[in-house]
Amino acid sequence: MQLNRYTLCMDVEKAEGYVAEIDVTKSGNGKKLLGGCGCGCLLIILVLGGLGYWAYNSMTAYVRDFEDQGYARVDGQQITIAQNEIVEGPVVYFGQQITIHGTINGDVAAMCQQLTIEGTINGNVDVFAQMVEILETGVITGNFHAEGVQLLQNNGDIRGEITGEYQLVKNSQQTEPALKTEPATE
Repeated sequence: MQLNRYTLCMDVEKAEGYVAEIDVTKSGNGKKLLGGCGCGCLLIILVLGGLGYWAYNSMTAYVRDFEDQGYARVDGQQITIAQNEIVEGPVVYFGQQITIHGTINGDVAAMCQQLTIEGTINGNVDVFAQMVEILETGVITGNFHAEGVQLLQNNGDIRGEITGEYQLVKNSQQTEPALKTEPATE
């Protein structure tokens, strides 16, 4: 590695006529790290793009797992099952807001921000959502499994077990505490 020596002269106090000399050693041939600003910016853009791709794949992995099990996939910003509509499952919904007024015969999985169930689901329900609301006319004949649900409001009829990860449960039909804990065994 070749070293270049430079001597810098600086006026410390011009009034008194002092001059300070500083000996600076520079390494290399004056090349910039990573080829300069353009290449550094390109590297940052590539890293951010890779992180975005990874985040998208991580989020949609929940839906792909159900697709691999044979569920039909339905995508959309707002997905609504009309009151007289009958859907044959299993089906996985991927959208922002999902509203079920009708009947679904089979298991249901949903990844969304808000899920509202006003109709009947004849099967199990798996949900990855921010908020789930089961209205008075909502019926789930199987189990209900929640992943990362912040608010689960049940005013309907869940005939199976409620399991999974959720923060707050408002349940009009439940007389016991919303979150059960098993006593420790010795």
